[in-house]
Amino acid sequence: MNGKAAMIIDGPNFINRILDMGIDKDLISKQLILGGLREVINIKLRDLVKIKSQCEIIEFVCSKKLFGPSSSKFTQDERDNLLDRIMGEIGVHVEQLDIRGRSEKGVDNMISTKIETYLEHSESIVLVSEDRDFIPVLKKMRERAKKIIVVSLKDKCPKEITNEAYAKIDIKDDYEYLFKYSYPYFFVQKFTVDECREVISNADDRKPNQIRVDNDGRVHVSHENVGMDNLAGVKYRFETFGRYKGYVGPKAASDKKYVAKQFNEIKLAWELGAEGYIDVPVEAIWKKK
Repeated sequence: MNGKAAMIIDGPNFINRILDMGIDKDLISKQLILGGLREVINIKLRDLVKIKSQCEIIEFVCSKKLFGPSSSKFTQDERDNLLDRIMGEIGVHVEQLDIRGRSEKGVDNMISTKIETYLEHSESIVLVSEDRDFIPVLKKMRERAKKIIVVSLKDKCPKEITNEAYAKIDIKDDYEYLFKYSYPYFFVQKFTVDECREVISNADDRKPNQIRVDNDGRVHVSHENVGMDNLAGVKYRFETFGRYKGYVGPKAASDKKYVAKQFNEIKLAWELGAEGYIDVPVEAIWKKK
C-alpha cells in the first residue's frame, strides 16, 4: 500500500509517557518537537512489511487542562509554550477541547472519531497512545480491514492493544528524536547551574559530544569537533561522550546531581587555570594556587 498516513496523538497520554522517562516538564515544554516523532516513526514504518505509507499530517488532541500528574503538573506557561511551538510545525494541527471535570474521556472520543474519519479515505493510520479506551475503535477498524499502527513509549504496551492493532512500533529507546537541540553557549565567568543544565539538555545524544571551554570563557558542548579535532582557541576540554551513552540530552539534564557535578567541574577548572584535556576530577591534576 502506497500513500500518506495521518498520525493521531493522544496528547495527555503522550506527555505522561515522556514524563515517565524521568524528563523534566520544563524541558519537554521547551524542546519537544513532533517533527522528530514523525521522522522516527517514518523510519520504522519503512521496516514494516506491507506498509508503504509515510506520515505527513499530525493531529495532536488534548483538552485545555494542564498536562501531567499532580506530582509534575505543567504550569500554564509551560503548557502554552509547548502548544504554541508545535502548532507552528509543518503538518501539525492541535485540537484543544474544553472539557469539564477531571476526566479526559472527551479527548478519547474525539480521537476515536478522527480515526474513523481518516480511515474513510485511507487504509492505515498511526495512533500514538497505549490507552485501553481505544480498544473498541481498534477492533471496529480491524474488522473493516483497516490497519492501525500503535506507537508505544512504554516497556510493555497492553496486550489488548497490540492484539487489535495491525502492528506496534516501540520508540522508548529512540526518545532522542522527540526533542530539538540548539547547542547554546554561555560564559564561564558568570556561568550558573541552570545554564549548565541548558547546555547539557540541548546536546543530541545521537552524536559524539564534548564539553569545551574556550580561551575567552565560552562554555559549550561541541559535536562537530570532539577529541583532538580543531583545538584552536580551546582552553580545556573534558572526555568525549560517546553516542547513546546518556551523558547529554533532556534526560541527562533532568538529573540534578549529574548537572551539579558537571557544573562544579567546569567552574573549578576555570578557577584553577586548567588547560588541555581533563578526564579525571579537576583537583586530581590542578591544585589551587
